[in-house]
Amino acid sequence: MTKALLMGMLLWSATSLAATVGTVTSASGRIRVEVLSETTPLRRGVQTFQVRVTDATSGKPVPGVVLAVQPWMPAMNHGISEVPHVTARDPGTFDVSDADLFMPGVWELRFTLKGTVEDSATVTLKLGR
Repeated sequence: MTKALLMGMLLWSATSLAATVGTVTSASGRIRVEVLSETTPLRRGVQTFQVRVTDATSGKPVPGVVLAVQPWMPAMNHGISEVPHVTARDPGTFDVSDADLFMPGVWELRFTLKGTVEDSATVTLKLGR
């Protein structure tokens, strides 16, 4: 029991350190996509994000979603060569890792949602040096 309590405390502390860096409503208006990071302010380099996908009306997690992400730098009209790794966690919660946002400036995280919903959303981020 002590081991389970310790693990729970570690998980709680890890998620409580993350701050929201962007939130949008999907193209259909039915889904809310929230991007969180433990590193703020955001700086150029390899990023790890937590993404929450919830119903825009109820705020409840949306189960059965398959999430894909394409980082895009609109001012330079390019993305990144390596596709970020997306790992599904709890329903409606994903970890996005290995997102190499290698230049400072404005980036878009272009999300595609499939499965129980078909939708898209774009979260804009500003990265410093």
